[in-house]
Amino acid sequence: MKEIYLIDGTGLIYRSFYAIPDLKTTTGIKTNAIYGFTTTLLKILKEKKPKYIAVFFDLQKPTFRHITFEKYKEKRRPMPEDLSAQITAIKEVLSAIGIKYIEKEGYEADDLIASFIEKLKCYNFTFFIISNDKDILQLIDKNIFVINPIDYKLINEEFVIEKYGFKPEKIIDFIALAGDPSDNIPGIPGIGEKTAISLLSKFNSLEEIYNNLEKIESKNLKNKLEVHKEIAFLSKDLAKLNRNIFNDVNLEEIKINSPNLPRLFEIFEMYEFKKIKDIVKEIYPEINEIKNIENIIGLSTGEVLNYSDIFKNLDKYKDILENEKVAKIGFNLKDKIVELKQKGVNLKNIEFDFSIAKHLTGKFIYNNNIFELKKEYENLLNTFNMYDLFKSIEMPLIDVLVWMETTGIKVDVEFLKQLKERFDKEIEEIINKIYSLSGETFNINSPNQVGEILFEKLKLPILKKTKTGYATDIYVLKQLSSFHPLPQYLLEYRELHKIKSTYIEGLLNFVNKETGRIHPVFSQTSTSTGRLTCSNPNLQNLPIKTQRGGLIRKSFCAEGDNLLYSFDYSQIELRILAHFSEDPVLIDAFEKNKDIHNETAELILSSETLFSSLTFDTLSKDEKRRIAKTINFGIIYGMSPYGLSKELGIPVEESVIFIQRYFNRFKKVKEYIEYVIKKAEKTGYVETLLKRRRYIPEINSSNKNEKEFGKRVAINMPIQGTASEIIKLAMNKIYYEFKRKKIKSNLILQIHDELLFEVYPNEEIEIVEIIKNIMKNVVILKVPLKVDIKKGKNFLEMEEVRD
Repeated sequence: MKEIYLIDGTGLIYRSFYAIPDLKTTTGIKTNAIYGFTTTLLKILKEKKPKYIAVFFDLQKPTFRHITFEKYKEKRRPMPEDLSAQITAIKEVLSAIGIKYIEKEGYEADDLIASFIEKLKCYNFTFFIISNDKDILQLIDKNIFVINPIDYKLINEEFVIEKYGFKPEKIIDFIALAGDPSDNIPGIPGIGEKTAISLLSKFNSLEEIYNNLEKIESKNLKNKLEVHKEIAFLSKDLAKLNRNIFNDVNLEEIKINSPNLPRLFEIFEMYEFKKIKDIVKEIYPEINEIKNIENIIGLSTGEVLNYSDIFKNLDKYKDILENEKVAKIGFNLKDKIVELKQKGVNLKNIEFDFSIAKHLTGKFIYNNNIFELKKEYENLLNTFNMYDLFKSIEMPLIDVLVWMETTGIKVDVEFLKQLKERFDKEIEEIINKIYSLSGETFNINSPNQVGEILFEKLKLPILKKTKTGYATDIYVLKQLSSFHPLPQYLLEYRELHKIKSTYIEGLLNFVNKETGRIHPVFSQTSTSTGRLTCSNPNLQNLPIKTQRGGLIRKSFCAEGDNLLYSFDYSQIELRILAHFSEDPVLIDAFEKNKDIHNETAELILSSETLFSSLTFDTLSKDEKRRIAKTINFGIIYGMSPYGLSKELGIPVEESVIFIQRYFNRFKKVKEYIEYVIKKAEKTGYVETLLKRRRYIPEINSSNKNEKEFGKRVAINMPIQGTASEIIKLAMNKIYYEFKRKKIKSNLILQIHDELLFEVYPNEEIEIVEIIKNIMKNVVILKVPLKVDIKKGKNFLEMEEVRD
């Protein structure tokens, strides 16, 4: 017997959209409905292996039900823009998999499914409907089943009878009586599901109920039925599915076709669905016939090498890989260079990395011919005006990242072990104090148990709750510390526990036993702003805010007589803001080398009352500078008055005044921000100084929160992205200058605007001049670039080097 699977596509799209609310690509494109729909579809294909399958969609046009009853589905909001934007992609997924989708103006997906089945019922096929709509249950019989896409349970006649007490065909009578809020089908006011079930257990249909009203004992119920007879029969008409839409149905049309796997992969890459590929491989074994182009290195000689073959025959390929006259192209070349370097092979003359091209353009192009693929990406990069960014910054950076990863950073392992012992003792002492103050032992790492101790046993004030219980985050514990000593000890425990587990034990696990160094992995394709990321471990996120946390930096040291040198761009993002906005006040401050935060404090903080509990005169110079610094960087990150008020701990009304004062003083900054937002709304994207592009679909969203997020991205991305490009340019120039002059000192770490070097004693004077000059002059902005320099034996204890 043939099995036919029919999917309510519209219902599945909505469920996916709301079930996975926050899923989006790194460039901000919403993908939640596409992902949820695709994973459900693939699960059905994998587990059920259907030969016949079709997906049915509603069209955004009034149906016969809207014409019959104006309030039909009135309570449903219009389809969100973020959802409607994903419909096309979902249909592309279906086409690529080889599944037919069906839609017809004036009818809903449920009606189309009912009509489709009606035309094929005489053939005694078995039908499986994937839907969680109540009205679809009316179709169930011995050969028609419903699969709920939420839990994948099979719903048959027995299930309906057990749940409702009547057969599936009575579902329309049930809805006529009780209504269906999801579709705004009214039913009879005052009659709920229990009463409806009771009535249908005695009578076979709505018609039979009205033919036997005298047998209904309850006067109140009888009155409701009499008064609302018209509504009841209207509701039944609305609930009844139309089974007469199609004149004819061709079963072969819904036979699943061979998938277009390259196109499917393009879609998955475009929307960053990495895990889905593995499911596809299980469903379609023939996928292995498609060449794994990511495992290929193309040579300018026209030869193509398989990377796994290279690893098996290193001696055979060594000469060609190290030949500087032969250019190489491929995917993730930085990682391949590092791997080969560990095997004694130096992969030279890297010309084109597709992973970087894909990241910059946001486009995945599938082509088995690696040389044709290169041409396609070059055209795309030129179209986006990003070829120079690709060629002059991102490609040369590969060598720099290899340099950093292979050199690594020296770690004082003994110091870390001693620190661990010290923190173990401190943790034990704190735990004993916590148990003593609470009067019992409990799991300190359990928020629920901590909440019970604080709020139920000690009766401390409840500041806020979560879905699972009491909130016990850092903010809450800090507030509670003024009521009882226990919260402060909990804060200390958490700090020490995190430092010990995440940093001390975590770092020790990454120390290479042969080199005594940590060799982290840097990525240039992980952020939309172009910032580098660091992993295994993340050394860009070392603790520094507390004295204990800062000690972790002391473990990073120079080897032997070497020294660590730090070169840090001073307030580079504010300088970029001055360049973009051309604000004369900002430019003047930077040209005269003023402290921009003190300058801002003087310009926008007055002797008027600033806080409800503090006046201007009570604030120290440092406190004024801190406020101004928060405002300066808040402007760059598009911070709202509410965000600023939370950051400074002041009323929103006062933060509004601060921002107004700021823009009154820095008028060009306000004009620039307004210009950037308007341009992003018009084009859908923003750009950095060197033309890196980020698309911001949220900027035109009807959702207020998403639109505000889009505005913040529009303000910040060009600034942060330009800062990342400037330091990358500097890294490239430093690398090639070091190689040209055969300097032995090494760049070992990049932390956003800061570069850390391990310097040989006899090269100190030379490298300071080289690095300082390159960083200051790598680009010419409307304000000077300033570099702060420090040196020391370890990353914590460093002293300033005067320029």
